[in-house]
Amino acid sequence: MKKNRTILVIDDDPSMVKVLEKWLPVAGHKVFVAPDGEKGLEVAVEIQPDMIILDLMLPGIGGVNLTKRLKSMERTEKIPIIFITACMGVEKDEGDEEIIIDRKSYSIFAKPLHNAKLLSEIRKELNRNEHQA
Repeated sequence: MKKNRTILVIDDDPSMVKVLEKWLPVAGHKVFVAPDGEKGLEVAVEIQPDMIILDLMLPGIGGVNLTKRLKSMERTEKIPIIFITACMGVEKDEGDEEIIIDRKSYSIFAKPLHNAKLLSEIRKELNRNEHQA
């Protein structure tokens, strides 16, 4: 796997962002952060990160709607996404479960995160995406 992969973290929880900003560079990743869906979409289109870690419950554009928008644009459609959430019941009114179940490529992690499991999943997804490119 290539070093210095870029990961965009889209999360409105400052404590979660702080944790990821600490863990990910230690694993060799460059981290970009967006506090909400609108800014996340803007940053994703601009930098085309190698991966997105996305909170499902965001103000404004929620995680599922943001995912649909990202997957509908050529510049961002192939970026792997790992979902994180404080609520494993997810936003049923937005159809989260449908998109997660229908697209088996998505992983979902409950907060608080277990860093070893998350880093292992990031490595796996980046390797898979690298081999598909």
